Amino acid sequence: MASLLLVASQALAGAPTRPDPATPSFRRGTNVTWFAFPATTTQGALAGYTASPYAVPDPAEPARLRALGFDHIRLPVDFGPLLAADRTGRDRLLGDILQSVRSYQAAGLGVIATLMAPSLNGALPEAFLDGVNGRQFQRYRALATRVARRLDALPPRPPVALELLNEPQQACRAQTGTDWTAHQQALVADLRKGGISLPLLLTGGCWSTIKGLVMLDGGLFKDRRNLVSAHFYDPFVFTHQGSTWTLPFLAEVRGVPYPASGGRLEDTLARTNAALAASSRWPPAERDKQRGAAEEAIRWYFTSAPGRAAIDEAFASLKAWQDRNDVDPAQIVFTEFGAMRPAGSVASDDASRARWLHDVSTALADNGWGWTLWLLNSPPFGLEGAPGNSCPAPELAQAIGLTLPTSCRSVPKR
Repeated sequence: MASLLLVASQALAGAPTRPDPATPSFRRGTNVTWFAFPATTTQGALAGYTASPYAVPDPAEPARLRALGFDHIRLPVDFGPLLAADRTGRDRLLGDILQSVRSYQAAGLGVIATLMAPSLNGALPEAFLDGVNGRQFQRYRALATRVARRLDALPPRPPVALELLNEPQQACRAQTGTDWTAHQQALVADLRKGGISLPLLLTGGCWSTIKGLVMLDGGLFKDRRNLVSAHFYDPFVFTHQGSTWTLPFLAEVRGVPYPASGGRLEDTLARTNAALAASSRWPPAERDKQRGAAEEAIRWYFTSAPGRAAIDEAFASLKAWQDRNDVDPAQIVFTEFGAMRPAGSVASDDASRARWLHDVSTALADNGWGWTLWLLNSPPFGLEGAPGNSCPAPELAQAIGLTLPTSCRSVPKR
């Protein structure tokens, strides 16, 4: 009997925890960017927003996403135009956003609306974190409260949630001034005291990565309406090869495979050196410096040999934090994960992306956590198939368990 009890207890320990019914469900989704990159205009030395800064959403998209198998979308909203507009203009823009949210709900999709710091003139989220009584934080706080009230009035099913701020802080803990988490706690307290029952997605520093999340006060998540927003882009030299906005040398890195055992160091170095030789991005001396940095990162990658085990290891600290704080696994949603298709990609690059997407999405599901892809159909992170085809590439779509509609499936030759 004792041995039977031991086996039963071990089985229960390994089984996924049943989600708390009070926890909103966001299991499998994708980001959509209609409101993330507002149109700007320049008059003289001053930059501003156009009269209609946000893109017009595709009315066919909600049904298309639902047919693929998604249960929610994340809707990043650059709040610069909302802050810049007068009250009438702000109400009009909020109306456009809410209309879009309703369209996704009508198709059976939940929505995570995410406030993003203004991209105009390269502003960073930290510009609004000048202390809980700071002028800039009060502007953002008032706007976040207004958005929360409007979203809270929408039907509760499918669920609609508000993510308070995208990647709010570069440091895991602020070295000077007031840490993001203090601002976040003040805003959550305000919203809940004000009667807002809307689910809220909370996050930490370190660009919302696991390093920052495990520093969060677990007490915030005793309220099952409060969820965790996490981002995952590891290993970075793989997911961001070809990126021009991160580490400079990554702009010309090519051919990094996943897992590392799926390729050869010599091939990756050769493709990267060829890209560097063809690049006019830097003068010769700087190009040599970036070549050295690229080679060092690539050699480290092949030496560390990342694969599924490394992903599980990366998630272990978050799992430990979750268990320590009695957080429901369904409260954790990875609201961004993805890997780039750099310029000059070949078939083996998409095969690597497919393996990474499969391993990450599977690992997240194994832990009972939700995920939201960055992105479905927008380069360079999108899963686009053939040019001119609105369907995702089958290999990439199937890697994350999407159901391709009949119109997207290839017909075998007879």
